[in-house]
Amino acid sequence: MPIRVYNTLSRTKEEFVPLQANRVSMFVCGLTPQDETHMGHAKTYVAFDVVARFLRHKGYHVFYLQNVTDIEDRIIEKMQKTGREWKDIVNQYFAEYLEVMDALRCNSVDVYAFATDYIDDIIAQILGLVKKGHAYVAEDGSVYYDTTTFSGWGKLSGQKVESLRPGARVAIEERKRHPADFVLWRARKPGEPAWDSPWGKGRPGWHIEDTAITIRHFGPQYDLHGGATELMFPHHEAEIAQAEAYTGITPFVKYWMHGGMVTVKGEEMHKSLGNYWPVKAALKLYEPEVIRFFLINVQYRGPIDFAPELLDEAKRSYERLRETTRTLEAERRRAPGSGKGDRSLNASTAKALADFDAAMSDDFSTREAIAVIFDYGRAVNKSIETGAGRAALDDAAQAFRTFGE
Repeated sequence: MPIRVYNTLSRTKEEFVPLQANRVSMFVCGLTPQDETHMGHAKTYVAFDVVARFLRHKGYHVFYLQNVTDIEDRIIEKMQKTGREWKDIVNQYFAEYLEVMDALRCNSVDVYAFATDYIDDIIAQILGLVKKGHAYVAEDGSVYYDTTTFSGWGKLSGQKVESLRPGARVAIEERKRHPADFVLWRARKPGEPAWDSPWGKGRPGWHIEDTAITIRHFGPQYDLHGGATELMFPHHEAEIAQAEAYTGITPFVKYWMHGGMVTVKGEEMHKSLGNYWPVKAALKLYEPEVIRFFLINVQYRGPIDFAPELLDEAKRSYERLRETTRTLEAERRRAPGSGKGDRSLNASTAKALADFDAAMSDDFSTREAIAVIFDYGRAVNKSIETGAGRAALDDAAQAFRTFGE
């Protein structure tokens, strides 16, 4: 069954056909390691771990790239407040992130690309944008992207240059020619980390790192870009503007996928709002399998309005499913070669595998896929009561392993 993906760029579900047969280039916006990984982060990275796993299950060779924003305003702010080196801050929180991802079985990423390892690529891209008239150098040595030169601005988010007022979701800076313009290279300020450039010492802007990293690894086009919905504008819009203006090739990304946010009483989960829950704290109360189950029991585009009671509910549901697999394993060891429940169980197994594949092939609909698994669990329990044989039970156990891949 072909996979269909909801493409934010076209606002429709499209059949997934990668640029190269059976090979998928996949990039997801990664962490800024300056604080604890919370449940909002986890939802995004668990969701795209599922995407990568299912694509591989379907036979695609997936190269999954994730960036690490290791220099950014919040890191510098923490450095200045604590007196610690920026690299020490990054190393601490990135190590904690990897620990959390390992606990949640998010192990599908092939390369974590640190922004500061791509300074030469970033500078080369900025030079190209300046040469082509898409960027300009300010008096202090900062470089800005001129959004009025890119006719495609807004095609992902619907936000048009002419409708953007000063301060509308982008920083107000006097050096900018237009409110929508964004920084590519920021001139050094006292006490901040800086790198040499043709415009003097400074550091890269937030948006430019992603296009520098992906062009290095994938070239001017790739298949799938994932990230949280709140990054659509201005971040992902800026990526498109940078890459397509620099390379002259459209589209920069074939499929854009955006995951729903985790909210608390309708507000985005964020430390500044005092409503965030670190994953490490959740892991002290719940098994990692329960947290992962909770996060995928909603289609990736859907939001989760978080409350601890929902995790309790997920724990109870997951335990019911686990009890079914335990019963199945115990029955397999003592069952005869065949039984009167075989025909029914074999039919249920075939149907469950087909329905699971259909659900996941429909824009990675994990919630529907989980419903298939629970329906199948009830059929397995009924067949065990009827008296199924070992061969049919072995196939059932293999089906559960397939669901968990």
